[in-house]
Amino acid sequence: MGLASLALLLAWPGGVAGQLPAAARLEGTAYVGESVMTGGTVVLHRISDGSQGQLDSLRIGEAGTFAFDLPNVPNPAQSDVFFASVRHQGVLYFGPAITSALQLDSIYEIHAFDTLLAPAEGVPVALQSRSVFFEPDSAGWRVTDLFQVRNDEPRTIVSRSGGRVWSHPLPADARDVTTGEGELAFDAATYEGGELVVRAALPPGERLFVVRYGVDDLEMSLPVGGRTEALDVLVREPAPPLSVEGLELVDRVELEPGSTYLRYTGAELTTSEVAISPREETSPPRVEWAAVILAFLLTGAALFILRPSATRARAAVGPAPPTEADRTVAAADTAASDRTALIKDVALLDEQFEAGGSTEEDRGEYERRRARLIARIRALDGSE
Repeated sequence: MGLASLALLLAWPGGVAGQLPAAARLEGTAYVGESVMTGGTVVLHRISDGSQGQLDSLRIGEAGTFAFDLPNVPNPAQSDVFFASVRHQGVLYFGPAITSALQLDSIYEIHAFDTLLAPAEGVPVALQSRSVFFEPDSAGWRVTDLFQVRNDEPRTIVSRSGGRVWSHPLPADARDVTTGEGELAFDAATYEGGELVVRAALPPGERLFVVRYGVDDLEMSLPVGGRTEALDVLVREPAPPLSVEGLELVDRVELEPGSTYLRYTGAELTTSEVAISPREETSPPRVEWAAVILAFLLTGAALFILRPSATRARAAVGPAPPTEADRTVAAADTAASDRTALIKDVALLDEQFEAGGSTEEDRGEYERRRARLIARIRALDGSE
């Protein structure tokens, strides 16, 4: 074939150039803090409509580099997602989800951190914000308590055996407390001795914990447990006028048309508790839409939602319809623990089972949790 003929063939839409497939290769670098990771193993994961699990693993190069040849370019029609993970000092870290061929043009990065071993009693990490929703139910008031903590250390805080990473007291009269049936480790967060106790590793940055409980009435003490950078107490109307120590009634927020909350807010609180008590009726503040507060509640790329157990959540009062705080938590779940986070939950669950699941009971619990996660992923995809 002459050069002229070859040139025509390459220029022709149906020629060789038009048949070249997109490169299905993931090239990346793993970091520990600001430095490249000089050893260890990186694992490639894939989740799609037809399959889930680990695809491959390889040793990280001296310059922190790695490269995987993917079985195919991510196919949105099959809900293809690829991502990679590394384990450093016992903690598993994930890179971002790859859902399109365009992302393969950039260097993939996984960021890990050295660990900081917390004392047995845990460490006082910053409580960046706390939002407490009160909603009436047949037994008194149902409370949804959102804690957004922030690890300002450059290292991941981990617990020692039998210890904790962080804890915070809950109201003394709280009942039916649910810190959720976590999809991951059984003891990621628990309710013990009147406290929310967190044992899961806490990387640098923000993380959200959600707790639900009931109280008989609104005359109570809300433990603050040290410095709280921002505190919001939101009481669904109709509600009695309240005095909330250290907080100011600033507005009424409307999460949905016709559903309003009185919002009490404060900042830089250092007291050990906030007293809540009834007070005399005053003119109500004007209604404000909740866009600002919702944006405040739902920020953060690595948030963690504790989902309550449906069988234990309302043992005293029976089933109840979804409340506005439920919808707020669901919105946070959508914004922060979306499909990508659920996919990574599957990978982490697989890792945990392979590392320690040996009994039939372990296997059964693993399969049930995995099935729930996959069902939620498919529900987000609109396949159910």
